[in-house]
Amino acid sequence: METQTYIHDANEIAFVGASIYTGRNGAWAEAVLVRDGKIAAVGTDPQIRAQAAPHCRFEHLGGHMVMPGIHDAHTHLLLSGLKHKFDPRLPEGADTAALTQALLACGCCQTENGWLVGGEVNLNSLVATGFDKSALDAAFPDTPVYLYDYTIHHGVANSKALELAGVTSDTIDPPNGKYIRRHGSSEPNGVLVEMANTRVLRAMPARSRQMYKKALRWSTEVANQFGITSIQEASASRHFLEAARELDLDGELSLHVAAHLVWRDERFGEASAADLDELIRNRRQYATPHVRPDFIKIWLDGVPLPPYMTHSGLGEDGRVDTDNLIFSEDELFDALREFDAQGMTVKIHCAAEGAARVTLNAIERVRASNGPGRFHEIAHAGFVHPDDVKRLPGLGVTAEMSPAIWHRKEPEFAPLDAGFKFATLRDCGTTISVGSDWVLPPDPNLFPALQGMLERGKESVDLEYALSCMTLAGSRSVGLSHLIGTIEAGKSADFIALDRNLFTVPVSSIGETQVLKTIFEGRIVFDRISG
Repeated sequence: METQTYIHDANEIAFVGASIYTGRNGAWAEAVLVRDGKIAAVGTDPQIRAQAAPHCRFEHLGGHMVMPGIHDAHTHLLLSGLKHKFDPRLPEGADTAALTQALLACGCCQTENGWLVGGEVNLNSLVATGFDKSALDAAFPDTPVYLYDYTIHHGVANSKALELAGVTSDTIDPPNGKYIRRHGSSEPNGVLVEMANTRVLRAMPARSRQMYKKALRWSTEVANQFGITSIQEASASRHFLEAARELDLDGELSLHVAAHLVWRDERFGEASAADLDELIRNRRQYATPHVRPDFIKIWLDGVPLPPYMTHSGLGEDGRVDTDNLIFSEDELFDALREFDAQGMTVKIHCAAEGAARVTLNAIERVRASNGPGRFHEIAHAGFVHPDDVKRLPGLGVTAEMSPAIWHRKEPEFAPLDAGFKFATLRDCGTTISVGSDWVLPPDPNLFPALQGMLERGKESVDLEYALSCMTLAGSRSVGLSHLIGTIEAGKSADFIALDRNLFTVPVSSIGETQVLKTIFEGRIVFDRISG
């Protein structure tokens, strides 16, 4: 079918000649009419052509499958932009000598704040080969160096960085953190575990406002390339909020953003606890048409990945391992009760069963205190004890199943194999959303994760349900199901065209899916075909 040619009307465009999966009760259509960024009608080609204005622009989609725009329930857009756009990328699995040579060869890698920041390092290989900061010190005696590891929870620093942070042999390990020491000495060898990173990161000067804006603009474009039209930013610092506000007011933010402001974590919040509290109090000044800063992020434990396992699990007696809890249940309850009363949704990082149980206990107490409220979330809900799974729907808790790395085959991700029980959570009535946790993976592509959800053995789910987790369920979790998540009249015109029909190709090829076009509020913001 050939595209009709009309005089362009910027306020109306019809997308025709497609196989449109609407996400609404399994319904399919052929065409969508868009007016002023909203979906005016969905139907067959003849129906849409009949409703189009005389000067409507027509976009023929060549029979390709179209689906609602993807909601990424957990991403770190600004950190990803800085990491991939400005920071030196280091050889995967490199030892200390190779890392040092890569940094020396980088030439102009030193950032404008005077620090050399890069990643990511794999501490599994570094620790196995006896890492020590001496090689970095010899190569960079006067330049502070900080290298984040593949989990983004740990890092490596040279002596200059430790000096600027005030870390010496006399510095005691912080709660939930550890300075790895040289053998037979109290002197830090440069490896920083969890909260031991805080002093170094806080000593690092901020980058320029322009750099933050460039990084966020780039990562927004990358998100669109993978069909993402709405996100939950899981570490919304002041730098992120300022850059997002400027981009949106300039008309460059082609995403709906639920910004989760950081509570009391000075590492990811990039500010003191007092300043983070002030940012939360003054959050409304950063609100824009596409940025809603009414969400909170709390880290409750660490990571279940080697070589430093910092998650909070359950003992054989069912007791919570409190050694790796960043906040107690009472502290979490007090914070949740206040945020819930303010109408703010809270995403709580829980890497293991112990942290998940503490979170559910705290939410249960909040429900008893405040009554029905916001649908709070367990982030990385891969490990929830069977006794606690059945509590999730009754407490109105969303299981945000990220990171989307449980399907990766690298040895360090093996501890995740036993978790992420999609079918079990679905069968008990839990709302599941899916996130990329971009900043860990190389990109925010969620199609490999979609394939993984269908190839999970007894924990597999069907394609239609998996797609709803990536679209409608995500929109519900941020209170936007009236606006996004399905393709139907009255909603924002956010949808994507794919290079294959997910319902007719082998499951084994779904992970290779490419997005051909991304439409955000009726605008084509990514076009693989036309460029």
